Amino acid sequence: MSRSLQVFCSAMVASLAAWIVPQAAAQTKPPPSVIRVVDIPIANFTPLLVARDKGYFAEENLQVSWSPVAQGAVAIEAVFGGSAEVGGSAVFETMVARGNGLDLMFLAPGVRIRSQPPDNSALLVRADNSIRGPADLAGKKVSAGLINSVNYVHMLEWLQKHGVDRSKIEFLEVPFPQMADALFQKRVDAVWNVEPFVTFMTKSGKARVLAYPYQETIPGMEIANYFAKESWIKANPDVARGFRRAIDRATDFMATTSKEERDEWVSKFTGMKLDVVKEVTLPQFSTEFNIPSFQANLDIAVRHKMAKPFDVNVMIFKP
Repeated sequence: MSRSLQVFCSAMVASLAAWIVPQAAAQTKPPPSVIRVVDIPIANFTPLLVARDKGYFAEENLQVSWSPVAQGAVAIEAVFGGSAEVGGSAVFETMVARGNGLDLMFLAPGVRIRSQPPDNSALLVRADNSIRGPADLAGKKVSAGLINSVNYVHMLEWLQKHGVDRSKIEFLEVPFPQMADALFQKRVDAVWNVEPFVTFMTKSGKARVLAYPYQETIPGMEIANYFAKESWIKANPDVARGFRRAIDRATDFMATTSKEERDEWVSKFTGMKLDVVKEVTLPQFSTEFNIPSFQANLDIAVRHKMAKPFDVNVMIFKP
């Protein structure tokens, strides 16, 4: 074989190898793991969109989709029932479920209550109402959402903290979107509402903030995060770790990016108009579990006979 022919053949072999190796690698790469998420479509879970659109999920070889639910309890039912792998809900509800025998674990941190006013939820009264403090709520009608929800239970704690007998207050279940009408039509005297409704109500001039109860019951507590069944996490540890890494990256992005960019992402995820998002108070995004606040919430649940005591550390996923 001539020298020139040898050089030509060597070059062809090298070129063929350079093409074959990536193709073989691509063929051996496993298909992406599918994760179905159910969450409440509020700002708290915007990192889901960030992780998808920035490619964080793809880098972990995950195919993640999400479906909205109206309440955290529905998300818990979906995850426990197997129609979703991951849920997004209030910490309190997941802990109550764990304390009643469901094998749920916190998979990734989410958002915290702001330690200083304003907060992204508030107890509101009519602007022209004579109610000026907790004691003035005695004999009044109040809505803090669903009975036994996280807001309701913390409302009871807040009243007790201020020496108000909860039996003197009539609690009514009113959905957050309908609270403004209920208050302005004088069907209730006070409501504990969430954003963006807090901003809508105060901007109307017809409502004012009476208090930010969470900031008094457990300041800076973790209010919402991501959870999954413990059995699923143990059966899919690599997938669980991949989800955690991707969500942590997205949550860190939301915590550190500019307000302008954060508002844009929240607008895209929630469907709220950008002008509205710019006005609302968002929670604090965090990549660290607030374990003391978990214990404080469990203590509240046990005190109200909603759950049995347990070691909160057993429901925290440690990658």
